[in-house]
Amino acid sequence: MKKVLISLALGLLAAGHVTAQESGWMLRARAVQVKMQDNDTSGLGWSAENKSLMAVDASYFLNKNVAVELLWLPAQSHAVTSAGVNKGTFAVSPHALVLQYHLTDWARVQPYLGGGINNTQYSSANFTGNQVVDRSSWGAVLQMGANFPIDKNWSINVDMKKLYSQTDIESSSGATLGTLKLNPTLTGVGVGYRF
Repeated sequence: MKKVLISLALGLLAAGHVTAQESGWMLRARAVQVKMQDNDTSGLGWSAENKSLMAVDASYFLNKNVAVELLWLPAQSHAVTSAGVNKGTFAVSPHALVLQYHLTDWARVQPYLGGGINNTQYSSANFTGNQVVDRSSWGAVLQMGANFPIDKNWSINVDMKKLYSQTDIESSSGATLGTLKLNPTLTGVGVGYRF
């Protein structure tokens, strides 16, 4: 499936172009709050901790209004609790490919909406009951945000993404205990630079 993501990104990049006076590339760095939904159907009552982290993403504008954004976050360890009792940790690394539509005619604010797909990798599970989780999850991603231009290159950015991500919880013998629907919301504030 990673090959599908790469092929889709390359196809979208080849499909559009921008004029010579405006570069297609934009890089953004954000402080991000990751808030888990924690809908646990296993009966274990598990809840994964929320996280604050730094995130970097890259966008390419296919034309004045349409862009493709790639988000790739490093693995972050999340503690898991049940009724306030520590049950262990596991690492979560979400990646997303989003097609966006930008309103770029306004001088002071340029809002955008996006939708696409995400792949979340789970690793380094270490639970007190020796449970395990799936290694990977595919789902949709929805996005809304706005850029506030400072000059022709720099902007302030606010952004919110909803990733639909879940993982099955299994016993050490391989029996499925249920599903932990994390569905994290990523809310970020940062700066962008358009080349």
